[in-house]
Amino acid sequence: MSTPLPSGMRLESTNTETHGQVKGLIEATKTKIARLTVQIRELEFLRERERDVLAALRLMIVPIGQLPTELISEIFKLAVHTAVLKTATREGIWPVSSTMYASTRAALHKALCLSQVCGHWRRVAFSTRQLWAEGVVDIHFNKGMTDPYLDGFKSLLTRSTPYPLSVSLVGSDTAAVDSLRRIADIIVPTAYRWRNLRINMESFRHFNDISLGTFEALERLYIYDFSEQTSPVTAFQSCPRLREFTLKSGEESKMYLIQVPWQNLTHLNIYDESLGGCRTALLQCSNLTSATIATSYDWDFAPGGVDSPIIVLPFLETLKLTFYGFVEGDIDGIAAFFMPLSLPSLKSIDLEFNPNEDETWPRAVFSEFQNRSPKLQEIALLFSSIDASGLIALLRHGPSLQTLDIQNSWSCVGEDFFEALYYDQADSAPLAPKLENIHLESVGDDFEEIYLEDAIRSRWWKDGERLLPDNSPPRVSRLKRVWVAGRFSDELKARMKELVPQGLDLYLA
Repeated sequence: MSTPLPSGMRLESTNTETHGQVKGLIEATKTKIARLTVQIRELEFLRERERDVLAALRLMIVPIGQLPTELISEIFKLAVHTAVLKTATREGIWPVSSTMYASTRAALHKALCLSQVCGHWRRVAFSTRQLWAEGVVDIHFNKGMTDPYLDGFKSLLTRSTPYPLSVSLVGSDTAAVDSLRRIADIIVPTAYRWRNLRINMESFRHFNDISLGTFEALERLYIYDFSEQTSPVTAFQSCPRLREFTLKSGEESKMYLIQVPWQNLTHLNIYDESLGGCRTALLQCSNLTSATIATSYDWDFAPGGVDSPIIVLPFLETLKLTFYGFVEGDIDGIAAFFMPLSLPSLKSIDLEFNPNEDETWPRAVFSEFQNRSPKLQEIALLFSSIDASGLIALLRHGPSLQTLDIQNSWSCVGEDFFEALYYDQADSAPLAPKLENIHLESVGDDFEEIYLEDAIRSRWWKDGERLLPDNSPPRVSRLKRVWVAGRFSDELKARMKELVPQGLDLYLA
């Protein structure tokens, strides 16, 4: 069955004439289609222009349309802003750097949404360069390097100029050389604006080609994995503004490959099995205020490498140290770590040990360390092997200790501990004279309850209730909070409850 021709179109009967007529009709139809296409485009353009006029008219009668552009820009900044700094917790040992990129696309997504509302908002968004520097430029090396993908980076980097950037490099640098070069040509010229940089890659070979001094604005650097890295990383050894460095190695230590200006750092966060490497890095950080280190128990230096002169870190206030297991070695690394440390400003130390390992508590070394840290106010021990004598020594060398938090340290609390903690008004040199907060959980319960009760009552009193014979106040601080988990009788709990309404925060589990 043949397809009928449009109305008014006739063909003659001979084949030759029909062939010629069809060719003519084809050309005429193409011409019509081209003319109609142009007309459609013109109409679409006119439609979009009228839509812009309609949007502008509507904008004139809504409240936001009466705001000046500068004020709309400020509103956009507030709407897009995404906080990237978070507080470290005991459960999450990695503070700022590891969480800085948790909302990598949030700010940029908000900026894009604002730019799609209408033409006026798009112009405001594109001219407000801070919006495009607020989020994280998330670069995946293992993605297809398509033109739209690269064009997007170009546009974003252009719009954000000259503001600082947060950049995340993810994937593998084993991709095709031409793909790496295309990305490098786009991002390297902006490296002088990078304030925060996160690298989650197997290796970092190609970035050593970047000239020293390029990262002049870099303040926070976070490196993760580096499992295939074999050569030293020198790209960051000249970063004058670098203040925070985080390294989270994989299964093998990468500590010795990293070169950063240690003396500039104020915050250090390391997860690396090389205890020696961690200590070497720490001792170079003369301006640190906080450090979080997770490493192994065993020393990994050659014999004789344990010894080191006492090194003062004058500004370090917070130290969290986690020992997660053993590697090869026969020297107790806990003592080696604390031997050279002098932290005169230290206020808080948190030590966490592997519950499956039987390490030795370095009583003498830690006491000497405490003597060099006279301002230490908070001590937390988790899964420690410290015994009763070690715990009493810890209190004896803690003249500024205010908070003692010991958990899952099974045999350190007994009658000797509470007898030592008991305060006698006649004692001119009481143990831990500033102690106010006690948290004991899974620390041993083989003691008479009366020792616990006497120790608490001796260090707690009502306002104005207790004075020495010469009308002077006690030589110890009054307890504020006591949390003790153990198998206590109902009689003890009932007796101690009378202190709660009087102001003591007491909990006996």
